[in-house]
Order: sequence, then C-alpha cells, then structure tokens
Amino acid sequence: MERLDPLLLPNEKTHILVTHDECLFYANDDKPIIWASLGELPLRKKRQGKSIMVSEFLTEIDGRLKLNEDEILLYPEISVEARKFLKPEKNEEGWWTANHLLDQVINYAISIFETKYSNSIGIFAFDNSTNHEAMAKDALNVNKMNVNQRGK
Repeated sequence: MERLDPLLLPNEKTHILVTHDECLFYANDDKPIIWASLGELPLRKKRQGKSIMVSEFLTEIDGRLKLNEDEILLYPEISVEARKFLKPEKNEEGWWTANHLLDQVINYAISIFETKYSNSIGIFAFDNSTNHEAMAKDALNVNKMNVNQRGK
C-alpha cells in the first residue's frame, strides 16, 4: 500500500499519532507448561531471573521513532533514537519512574519527532502505566486532601 498525504490548506498541519509502551523481559520468562517424559520432572528456575525494561515510541509512518541514516548526518546534535533500556531491581539501575519517562519524552522523543516531521503535529498516546499518573509535587491531588477538619 502507498501512503497518501492529505490535501491541506496552507495553515493546516498533518497530525501524526505517536504511541508509547514499555515492556519487561525476564531471563526465565518461559511457559509454565512443558513436555516431559512420564515420571520425569524438569529442573526449573524458582525466580524469573534478571530482567530488562524497554520503553519505545512508534509511529504509523516509520515504525520506531528514530532518525534514518540521512537524518543522522544532517542533525548530529539530535539523539538517534527514542528507545530506552533499564535494568530494573534494587541491585541494578532501580525502577522505571515517571522521571525516566519525562526525560525520554522531553529530551529524546519530542526532538526526534520535530526533526523528522517538522511540519506536523504529534499526538502522543501513552499506555496505562501508573507512572504516567505522576503529578508535580505542588499539584492539587485528591488523595492528599483531608476528608474532615481534623486532618490525617
């Protein structure tokens, strides 16, 4: 199929959907059911093992939100890709937080999008992660309000 750009008036811009999601992969991320000979029990790991978290942005136009080879040469000051990795757990790099996501969006995804699609408007859609519900420290939050006059 061939992509056709819409006919726009001079003051109009194309809107491009940019989706985001993150996924956690484990070293021992296997199925709980396996084939084995009768009477034989397989040795299985008790834990899921080491993990890696991947956070990525996608567009319908190009797939992964990243610069192509020509764009890398034209814009060496722009990050090549928006994808981020994190080794979670307390003895590694910690856990993925809203601050990680904000850094990824502000310092990578938006600059790459604006470089690739300078005459378009990005519509960023995020999955339902609890990190995306983060608020500024001074934001009004119903969960921190008193129910009665005595306070908490």
